[in-house]
Amino acid sequence: MPKGTNSFKVGFMFQDTTERYFIDGSRIPYFFDGRNRTRALFFEYIRGLTDRWDVKVQFPLFSISFDDFAADRTTNGPGDLRVESRYNLVRDPLVLTVGGTIKLPTGEFINDAEIVPVGEGQYDFDLFAEVGRSLWPVPGYVTGKIGYRWRTKNKETNIDFGDELIWHAEFGYQFGARINTKLLLRGLYGFESRSFDLSIESLRREAVYLEPGVSFAFTPTQNVEVTVPISLRGRNWPAGPVLNINFTQTF
Repeated sequence: MPKGTNSFKVGFMFQDTTERYFIDGSRIPYFFDGRNRTRALFFEYIRGLTDRWDVKVQFPLFSISFDDFAADRTTNGPGDLRVESRYNLVRDPLVLTVGGTIKLPTGEFINDAEIVPVGEGQYDFDLFAEVGRSLWPVPGYVTGKIGYRWRTKNKETNIDFGDELIWHAEFGYQFGARINTKLLLRGLYGFESRSFDLSIESLRREAVYLEPGVSFAFTPTQNVEVTVPISLRGRNWPAGPVLNINFTQTF
């Protein structure tokens, strides 16, 4: 973000699935005719502090439901707040940026098997590096990201969540002045989680998504984007496609 530039984004996310990725990575139905529905609104604000340094704050609101033969469970409320900072190191011929994110446990976490929490109940700390390159004179680009997430212990449950490796690779192409398309492959790989010094395989999570998307620019400062992340594999993770709709205003 150029110095003094601001960006505000409102995003809607929706998933409705009856399948999940099991401990061994197999894709199976939820037990007892379970159904997992997640609806969320994400509010993001980014400001360019200098021409190379920006900060971002993300605040979510969730409505999460899990229904099965036993009961219907729905929890509504704000989720965990994320604060991110990025700094651009190199601009030519590649664009190289490094950054970090802090996830604060602002979302309500209740240690109860009958309640679906909207927060995770612990701090996370990410460090990452991103590299990208324009394909000009072809109106496109390629980018990649690699990062490491330190997940701290949830003091209420005494669960020490495993750290995670996060990554993505993206290709984008522009059609005319207003339409941009992208194809993103992204994922996370979780390491061992422990509780009372015992390894808990059902807490180690993995996910890989193929995410096509298209955006339309109404004006040079306003655009709407639709993406459909499709799960390719996972572990202890919901299966099935997701719908994301984002509106961004830059000023």
